[in-house]
Amino acid sequence: MLSAAEQLGLSQSDLAEVFGVHRTTIKQLVNNLKLDPNSKQGELALLLIRLARELFTLTGGDQKWIQHFMRTPSRVTGGIPAEQVTRLEGLFAVVRFVDGMRGRG
Repeated sequence: MLSAAEQLGLSQSDLAEVFGVHRTTIKQLVNNLKLDPNSKQGELALLLIRLARELFTLTGGDQKWIQHFMRTPSRVTGGIPAEQVTRLEGLFAVVRFVDGMRGRG
């Protein structure tokens, strides 16, 4: 999850917003390395990982392009993806867009 967040250019504070928890909780998750995939946080983490993997595949791993995509306003997703993914509906919108780009939507 952390490498996916790093690839997407998300800080621990951003992750805390995504999961709806305090920033220190993210630090505890990092230290414990335990996240139940069936929990709300686990499901959100899986979506972030999916997004990171799909962007990596689409760009051939071009980190600059991924960062540009995440930080640039998008008419298609309706916002700036890095900001959108901190809210559930925004995360779904960005994942749907990337799925569509890969022909999975």
